Amino acid sequence: VVGNDRDITELDRLRNQLQETLALADGYISRLSEIELMGIDLATLVFRGEKMRKVVEMALRAARTDSTVLLLGESGVGKGVIGKLIHKHSWRSKGPFFRVDCAEIPDSLIESELFGYEKGAFTGAKVEGKPGFFELANRGTLFLDEIGEIPLSTQTKLLRFLEDHEIIRIGGREARKIDVRIVAATNRKIEDMLATKVL
Repeated sequence: VVGNDRDITELDRLRNQLQETLALADGYISRLSEIELMGIDLATLVFRGEKMRKVVEMALRAARTDSTVLLLGESGVGKGVIGKLIHKHSWRSKGPFFRVDCAEIPDSLIESELFGYEKGAFTGAKVEGKPGFFELANRGTLFLDEIGEIPLSTQTKLLRFLEDHEIIRIGGREARKIDVRIVAATNRKIEDMLATKVL
């Protein structure tokens, strides 16, 4: 009589793990198919993992509304790509999309760049005045990258726009009604800044 005894615990564990992996892969394939049906160009949007899938789904849900959006995350994680995705799948997609890197604009110029100025508003100003990014993005989306770098004085004017959808150019007296959606992004940890009252 010959007896052969083998512990198949490890084999069972590997079989279960393979089945879970195949089920997960099937789930990803079906979700990618759904996203392709929504009209997303997967050649320009590369992501992996459950968390990023949820981010993309949330961005697509946000695109269907006209709410202001704040994107949080470290530099290089793709906040700009998500901002473009929101614009592309919103009713504003035929309108302009302007991306402004607030960290690159000097504090002394940021208000005139965003809100524009009237002729003769300050020394060196163009004779005919100049529209700001808010006016240029009218009927579209204005993506304010690194919004945490905006000085407090400009934040006040930005808040006024978010409440009333009106701007006043530097040196001007007339309020201009602007129809633009704001998508903002920052790599700062807003919750920590609020807790320590840095904002």
